[in-house]
Amino acid sequence: MFVTDAIRQDVKGAIRGLWKSPGFAVAALITLALGIGATSAIFSVVKAVLLTPLPYHAPEQRVMVWSRWVSFDKTWLSSQEVVDYRTLARTMTSVAMWSTGQQNLTGAGEPVRLGVGFVSANTLDVLGSRPLAGRMFTDEEDRPNGPPVAVVGYPLWQAQFAGDPSIIGRKILLNDVPVEVIGIMPDGFRLPTDFTVDAALPSQLWRPVQVDATNLNRGSHGFHGAAVLAPGQSAASATEELRAITRRLTEQGAYPEAMQFSAFAVGLDEEIRGDVRPAMWLLMGAVGFLLVIACVNVANLLLVRGDTRLREMAVRTAMGAAPNRLVRQLFTESVVLAVLGAVVGLALAAGALRVLVAVDPTSLPPLAPVALDATVIAFTLVLAIVTTLLFGLAPALRTLHLNLVESLREGGANATVGGRRQRWRGLLVAVEVAMAVVLVIGAGLMIRSLAALGDIDLGFDPDRVITMTVSIPAARYDTPESVVRFYEQLTERVNALPGVERAGVVRALPLATTIGDFGLDVEGFEESAGRNAKGDWQVVSAGAFEAMGSRLVRGRWFTNTD
Repeated sequence: MFVTDAIRQDVKGAIRGLWKSPGFAVAALITLALGIGATSAIFSVVKAVLLTPLPYHAPEQRVMVWSRWVSFDKTWLSSQEVVDYRTLARTMTSVAMWSTGQQNLTGAGEPVRLGVGFVSANTLDVLGSRPLAGRMFTDEEDRPNGPPVAVVGYPLWQAQFAGDPSIIGRKILLNDVPVEVIGIMPDGFRLPTDFTVDAALPSQLWRPVQVDATNLNRGSHGFHGAAVLAPGQSAASATEELRAITRRLTEQGAYPEAMQFSAFAVGLDEEIRGDVRPAMWLLMGAVGFLLVIACVNVANLLLVRGDTRLREMAVRTAMGAAPNRLVRQLFTESVVLAVLGAVVGLALAAGALRVLVAVDPTSLPPLAPVALDATVIAFTLVLAIVTTLLFGLAPALRTLHLNLVESLREGGANATVGGRRQRWRGLLVAVEVAMAVVLVIGAGLMIRSLAALGDIDLGFDPDRVITMTVSIPAARYDTPESVVRFYEQLTERVNALPGVERAGVVRALPLATTIGDFGLDVEGFEESAGRNAKGDWQVVSAGAFEAMGSRLVRGRWFTNTD
């Protein structure tokens, strides 16, 4: 009880002291709030991206499998290669494949555009995932002309079917085709490529890929691959075996020598988070620097404020106040500042996170919602404790070595600051300036890089151009002629709208991350040995280039007669 009363008195005294010095209190509070808020906001992102477990059982035992050859450092697998690796590999016990696409969910209000994963029957097993309800696909369903079935994702189940468990066994319309729902995946499940390649529209529903095992294609690389490592194996040992397998296949004539075909494995964690991990930790280090600068700044403010209170402390000591009592009061003042800074910092962090998520929610692969949850709040409280120790301990402990005569003399109106305290403050200022210079240089380099990106000639004019995604059901438009007719009518009607100067249709928008490559043969030109000429391919209608504001160097644009 006695201790509680003493703490209560210290807190009241600290609040009164801060209230009497509003300039100091506001400056210190804003400084701490900015440092703690920035650190908490970035930690929220780091937690969601790097510290949240992957939604797969034993992800360290699972790898992604990729192909590589001349001009292609990392690309997809063919169906024949998946079968080869299933048959020949010993470092991997099971190999799955999938592709992704988009389909329309209709029959329940407004049509909904969905990302769809077309997966082999063993994909969920390979990823170590199980449905929340229902079952997975069977081999019979994963065959050409197999029954139309689907497993839905948890967010889709909640948003479109209100979490109704009776959805299992019912049929839904996908691209105007009735499809039976056989399972529901748990919340958070995604295919590994949904975190990277297909982050803009991740798969929310999965269907059997239904590859024809009697008509496999080695040359068409359109499948992602994943595998389970055998006990004691690693991504490195799997890669070594994959290279040996592809060398044997090349020697047997499956691939030309000049192609230099090979394959490799990448651990799931490295595949999903490897590219962003260094940048995220660098960003965390930068805001850590900012927090230390804030602490040093506040420590300097406390030292300056302490110099103005030397006479007060000396008088209280002369009147019998115990030195440890003075230390406790000053330290309590630092604790109050840190707690208030943490509260305001959390409010700033919440606002910063809303901005970060609104700017580009697909630029990072978050495995959990980016939010101020209990873990982030606990982290912020720890930050408050650490910052208290960093900026509050030294000024408070200085009271233990108070020289009454010197302090009474220096506490006068015209007194100068002691040499030792001047050196301490000079050191703190030097540390603060050094860290600030590092941050300013880093920020300057980043701004220069962003400015350079803005100066890149895109080959088209993005101003005054709007886009929309259109998907037509194959069941209704089942011939090339009907598809062409639909898009001709669409562009004709859009061109007739008020304010529209030009409209066109493209297969993929400019700067798309996955557009596809075709091998090229240029008439009259012979490619050098070991090279594989390639080019991105695109389908465009008449008016598409004009609508994008592209510049024509010579020749003419496409016309409807083309």
